[in-house]
Order: sequence, then structure tokens, then C-alpha cells
Amino acid sequence: MKYAVSFTLLTVLIITFLLGGTFILLIKQEIAGEIIPWSRYKDGSIALSEANDNDRLYHKDRKKILVLHSYHSEMPWVKLEEQGIKSVFQQDKQAVLYFDYMDTKQNITSDYLDSLYKLYEQKYKGKKFDAVIVTDNAAYDFALAHQQTLFPSTPIIFCGVNYFDEADIQDKAWVTGIIEDVDIKSTIEAALSLQPQVTKIVVINDETTVGKANKQLLEKIMPSFDSKIQFIFLEKMAMSEVLEKIAALSDDTVVLLMTFNVDKDETIFSYEEAGKLIGANSKVPVYCFWDFYLKSGMLGGKVTSGFNQGKIAGELARKVVFERIPPVDLPVIKESIQQYMFDYHALRKAGIKEEALPVGSVVVNSPITFYETYKYLVWFLTVVFMILLLLVAILAININSRKKVEEEIRHLNRELENQVSERTRALQDTNSAMRHTLEDLQQTRSHLVEVEKMALLGELVAGVAHEINTPVGNSITAISHLSEKTGELDRKFSDGQMKKTDLQMYLESSNHVSKIIFTNLERAAELIRSFKKVAVDQLVEERRSFQLEEYIQDVLVSLRPQLKKTHHKVNVNCPEAIKVYWYPGAFWQIISNMLNNSIMHAYEPDDAGTITIGISYSAGIITLTYADDGKGMAPEVQKKIFDPFFTTRRGTGGTGLGMHIVYNLVVFKMEGTIECASQLGVGTVFTVKLPERIQGKGETNHV
Repeated sequence: MKYAVSFTLLTVLIITFLLGGTFILLIKQEIAGEIIPWSRYKDGSIALSEANDNDRLYHKDRKKILVLHSYHSEMPWVKLEEQGIKSVFQQDKQAVLYFDYMDTKQNITSDYLDSLYKLYEQKYKGKKFDAVIVTDNAAYDFALAHQQTLFPSTPIIFCGVNYFDEADIQDKAWVTGIIEDVDIKSTIEAALSLQPQVTKIVVINDETTVGKANKQLLEKIMPSFDSKIQFIFLEKMAMSEVLEKIAALSDDTVVLLMTFNVDKDETIFSYEEAGKLIGANSKVPVYCFWDFYLKSGMLGGKVTSGFNQGKIAGELARKVVFERIPPVDLPVIKESIQQYMFDYHALRKAGIKEEALPVGSVVVNSPITFYETYKYLVWFLTVVFMILLLLVAILAININSRKKVEEEIRHLNRELENQVSERTRALQDTNSAMRHTLEDLQQTRSHLVEVEKMALLGELVAGVAHEINTPVGNSITAISHLSEKTGELDRKFSDGQMKKTDLQMYLESSNHVSKIIFTNLERAAELIRSFKKVAVDQLVEERRSFQLEEYIQDVLVSLRPQLKKTHHKVNVNCPEAIKVYWYPGAFWQIISNMLNNSIMHAYEPDDAGTITIGISYSAGIITLTYADDGKGMAPEVQKKIFDPFFTTRRGTGGTGLGMHIVYNLVVFKMEGTIECASQLGVGTVFTVKLPERIQGKGETNHV
């Protein structure tokens, strides 16, 4: 009974812990802003979403599209346009987008544009784009003026262009796009509908070219409103004066924000800065025409969306690039898409209910209900709770049957304990036998490694002996010949028959024989010296200082008998100045085993290969690069190259210990590292890194 209850409680605790963890994780995500969308429709559906970047990778087969922005990258309108363009191509693997920013809000002089043209002329020289998307008027005018020199024969697609004149592109078949217009009349009508008490509309506008054009549009529709509506223009003022005016407005007034980027004092404000200042200081609702203002405390209106502008431009570019439709066959879209959008907090501040908004309006920045945020979690918790209830009921029903089973389990446990004790004793006996076997195997492996080492030394002795026989034999033959000539000359001298020519021939022969004897004895002496050095190093196994390049040559001389049996060439690249404090015997065996490994495995018997031994030094580390141009290794062989007793030539002379000995000498004897890289049909490269001074146990490196 108690076991069943404990199991039930444990199950409940585990599930509660998991649910609590999930709940905390979701709360953290909400705080981080990861699950709250920026805006939604009145019915709760998401209105805006982030576009994924698809311009991270470049490939020569991809379609390349340049996006040229009029303004800087942090401008909210630019960000929305860019998101709209990216949304068209985010799932497309065949397109790559490039972005450039002209920054003409801060730089509007003709000198700047001339300098920008020269920069782009150099930057895009020799580069071919499949299309160029230009956003807003500055980039549009720039592209029309310089397309033939900067982007010859490249289609131009524009968006965000105000006050479009079709005559500008009448003779330009390579241009199409979507214009940006504002619906001032619909926004004013919405304001009067939502706030019937309004009798005055305060218009905030600047004296820029855009501001003057906006004022002209407003003046055209002003007569269509009742004479009761008074329009008041706040123009040619400093920002401080504007803020003071709107802070004192009465409830029968609303504010209409056109653009206010430059005030009377020629102070420049970004859209975001102007919006935040005006939204924070106005006592009455502020209506606007662009969606980026909605994050600044504006109430809203029928706004133009930068995202939609960019998206439509991207769709036009896709038709031009992928469907190969000429721009001349894609008429300019002269009616941009506007939508009623309102800020949730501004609506609450003005006392306007969402039900009063025009049909299809979008409410942004609205808080999401707990159920909307955690809908799936609520359903999950409900299902889990029902499952828990069912589980508790099932466990309660099974409690009685568990009581009967518990006694059987106790009986089985006693039997199991007896079996475990017997198995434990048997396992201990087996472990003891395995330890002895492992010790025997380790001793056997150590013995085999030593045998392999001595076998290499024996092979070295036999080879050197054979090599010495040749120069010694040549010397004996030369001496015999000289002795015979000396005897002949002596007989002629004794008989009084020796001539001057006989003496001259004898002297010439003597000089020739002496050179032969000297050359052969010198060769034998070199072999003996090299053999003595490496043989002593193998037997003594002590550390000493030596010149690395000289010792490598000694190693190759001692290995000459093995190398003479092949057609291979060994190249050594080692600076003469490198001096090391190593175990020379261990280094000899590393080079010897690597050469034997290449001779046995990398080449066929009649192959003529090239083996390269390279040495470099940096920051106290000696790097040995050993490379052959042989057959290379398959990946599965490369993974096991340093394993003991692994060989692909078992039964034909391979023991599987050569490279294992190399690994042990490099890592444990020489305190270094070794890596192997190989490719079938190309060859193999071993990279060994060793400290220039090998330390013994308890020794500190003071060099």
C-alpha cells in the first residue's frame, strides 16, 4: 500500500516539476519579448512578422539583387521596407540580396551625391546585378541619372517614391515600381468619426521639399470638409515652440503630423525622434500617415506601410528576375496599399473603443491576454490534469492488487539477492582472471614493441654492414691492382728494363688508385660515423643537444640501405640554425618508422614517389611535416592508424606497431602531438609538434 501511494506522489511531483519548469521558461521568453508580436488585427491575427535574412551566403549561380536605400540603415521606414523585400526572397535559395545606404537625410548636397557616384562607380565596377531595387526618391532619382554608367542594362524597380511623374520614365523601358502616396482625406474623416467634438485640426509640418508637397496635398482636400473645421498650421517653428503649442491644446482639437524633420533653427530630427517628442508632449490625439510613427505614441490613421512597399517591390523584382518579364510589361503601380492602423495605448488615452474603429483596422502594441499568450500551455495543463486524475484513479484501483504482488516481490527479491551474491562471486573470479590476462597482454605488447625496435636496429646494422662492404671491397680491389702494378715495375727495375714511360704510367695509376681508395674509405667512414651516432642514441636513450638538420641527414644516411631498394626521393627542408634538446634515438625511430610506413604501405614496389620532410620553428615549438605522395588512406584506415597491431599488410611483413610506436614516442616520450591527414590517390601528411626542449621528470624548463 505505502509503495503504491509513494509511486503516485512521486509521479505527481515529477509532472508538477516539469510543468513548473515549462511555465517559468515561457514567462522568461515573454519578458525577453520573444513571444509577443508587435501588432495584430482586431480579430487577433498577426499582422507583421520578421523576415529571415537570405543574404548571408554567396554563390555564383544565384541571382544577385542590389537594394539601394535613400536613407541610413537604422531609419524605421527603411527597416520596414527592407523587411518587406526580404519576406519575398526569404525562402528562395536562388537569390542573394545586397544592401547599400545613401544616407541622404543627413547629406543632401550635390557635392555629396557626386562623391557618392564616384564611390559607387569604383565599388560596383565589373559587378553585374540581375536587378536593382531603389527605395524612396533620392535613390530613385540617383538610379535614373546614373543607371547607364553604374548598372548598365540592369532593370530598376522602385518603391516609396512620392510625387511620381510618369514622364520621367517615358523613354526608360527598364524601370517599373510602386509609388508611395498618403491618404490624408481618409485619415481626417476617421479622426472626425472617432472624435465628433473636434472643430480644429493642428497640422505639424516642416519646410522641406516633402513637407511643402504634403501641404499642397492637404490644401487640395481641405475645401471638402465642413467650414466648421479650422485648420491651423504649425510651420517655421523651432521644435520647442511646437511642443509648447501642442501641450496647451483643448479637447476639441486633434493634431495631424505630416513631417517635421527640420525645424526653424535647422535642427535635424529623425522620424522616430520627432514622433516621440510630439507624441509625449501632445495633450490631444496625434494622427499620422506612416506606420513607423505608431511606435512613438501616435494614435494612427490610414497609414502607408513601408513593409508593404518593400514587399510589392520585391514581388516585381521576382517577376523580372525569375519570370523574365521585362519591366516595360509591368506597369507602375500608382495606388499604394494603405491600411487603418491605430496604437492601443493612444486609443485608451483618448477614450476610443476598438469597436468604433473603421472595419479592417489593425491595432498595434495591444497587450495579449494570458490565454492568447499561453493557449497551448493552458490546453496542455488541462490535458495533463485529466491524465493525473485518471492515473490516480487507476492507481487507487490497483492498490489492493499491489499488496498481493508485494509479497511475491519480497520473495523474488530474496531469491534474487542469493543469485546476485553467487553471480558477484563468479564475476570477481572472472575479473581477477581478466586482470591477470590484461597484465600478460600489456607485458606481451611491451615486449613486441621492444622486439620491433630491436628489429629496426638489426635491420639498420645489416644494411650498414652491407653498405660498408661495398667501399671496403672497392678499396681492396684498388690496393690489389696497385700491388700488382708495383710488382711489375719492380721486376722491370731489377732487370734494368724500366723506362721513363713505365714510371709515368705507374705514377698515374697510383694517383688514380689512391683517389679511389680515399673516396671509398671516406664513404665507409661516413657510414660508420652515422651508424655509430644513431646506434648509440638507440641504446643509450639519453637526451642531448644537437643540430636538427645535421641529425636528419645522419638518419637518412643510416637508412640509405632501405631507401636504395626503392625508387623514392626524399627531400628535406630544415633551417640549419635549429638546435634542440631531445632524445635523438626516439627522433631517429620516429623518422625511420614513418619512412618504413611509406615504403611498405604508400607505394607499389615499382613506384617512384617523393617524400618530403619539412621543419619549421615558432614560439618554442618545432613543427615536423612528413608528407608522401602515395596512395593515401581511406577514412576508416586513417582513424586506426595509431592503434596497436592495426595493419593492412598482415602476413606480408606488417606488424601493426610502427605508427603506434611513433604515437607513443611523440606523445609520451617527446611531450608533443601528432596528427594525420590523408586522401585517397593524393597522399598522406603527418604533422608532429614538439617543444624544442624535452623535459625529464621533475625538471623545469629554464630555456
